[in-house]
Amino acid sequence: MKKDPYRELAERHKQPLEKVKEPDLSEDGGLQRPVKEQTEKQRRFPLITGLLIFFIASPFLAIYALKEEKPVVNQIVHEQPDAAQEETGQPDQ
Repeated sequence: MKKDPYRELAERHKQPLEKVKEPDLSEDGGLQRPVKEQTEKQRRFPLITGLLIFFIASPFLAIYALKEEKPVVNQIVHEQPDAAQEETGQPDQ
């Protein structure tokens, strides 16, 4: 079986590992996660907020406007053909 050329190269350049000493950590000044500074306020976008409210509310407003009680109009005008001819002054013949 052939040997892997990369493995042979790694064997030639192999170096022994050195043990690293751990630093002495005091209770108050040890390694800690950095604390993020809080910003004063989050940015507000009034135009985007207004558009969002408008698009969410617009279907409800449309339904309200269409379902609103409207006055009932029952005034149907029927003209008699005889009355219309008399007004114009033309006899029918």
